[in-house]
Amino acid sequence: MVNVHSQKDMYQANLNACYLAASEGFPHLSIAEIIEPPHGMMDAFLVRQIVMHMMVTQFCWPKKRLWIEEQRNRHALYHGLKVIDERLTSTKFEAHYQTIAYRALELLAAHIREAA
Repeated sequence: MVNVHSQKDMYQANLNACYLAASEGFPHLSIAEIIEPPHGMMDAFLVRQIVMHMMVTQFCWPKKRLWIEEQRNRHALYHGLKVIDERLTSTKFEAHYQTIAYRALELLAAHIREAA
C-alpha cells in the first residue's frame, strides 16, 4: 500500500515501477541483477542507468535524492545519466526507452489506484 502523501512511499513506488518496467523490457535480466549488476554484466549496468535516468527525467526526482537514497556515487550517477542521454540519439534505443518509460508510468498509476 502506498501513501501518496508520503515522499518516501512515492519515491519507492516510482523506483519499483521503473525496475519492474525495465525488467519487462529486458526479460533476460532479473530485477536483482538490475538493482545490483554482477561484475562484468554490462547489460545490467545499462538497464540500471536507464532506471536512474527515468527516475530523473520521467518522474522528476532530483539527482541528489537519487544518489543519497540509492547510496550511489554522485559522479557515477551523473555519468550514467549522460550515457543514456547519448544513447537516446539512436532512434531504436529511444523507442525502446519510451516503451519502458510508458510502462513504468502505467505500473505506477495502477499501484496508486490500488491504494486509493
